[in-house]
Amino acid sequence: MTIRTRTLPLALLLLAGCSHMGTPPHHTEACNRAVVLAFYQEALVDLQPRAAFDRHVTDDFIEHKPDVPEGTKAATVAFLEGLIKAVPEPKWEILRTIAEGDLVFLHARFSPAAGAPHYAIADVFRLKDCKIVEHWDVVAPPPKQAPNPNPRF
Repeated sequence: MTIRTRTLPLALLLLAGCSHMGTPPHHTEACNRAVVLAFYQEALVDLQPRAAFDRHVTDDFIEHKPDVPEGTKAATVAFLEGLIKAVPEPKWEILRTIAEGDLVFLHARFSPAAGAPHYAIADVFRLKDCKIVEHWDVVAPPPKQAPNPNPRF
């Protein structure tokens, strides 16, 4: 995954200004978006899910992905570490984000290897005090045929 070059510096700037306690209401959405972008960069682009979870996710994190046993923080880290080991060259790319209140929506493209067809991913994160507390996703595999001429990305 790559974060567009104009997006990452903004995210890092906003993240630097985030306080995990007492963030003013008008800064919450920007802070939440910055946290999710920093988390995604570290966990998936840099392939360091354990470090990203330690830095950006609460201990009582709830995972809704059906493939993750127990839906806990530890189970999600183990799932992502296994995924990263199982695919030759994983690559995630954030295409767009929307922050609304305590939610950040993310549309991403995933490829398990260079030249492989892309999966479409919709991630939803819920945050509290600029920390990720909950996650949902919808993953669409590459289509076998695409009669619709409009791209998914």
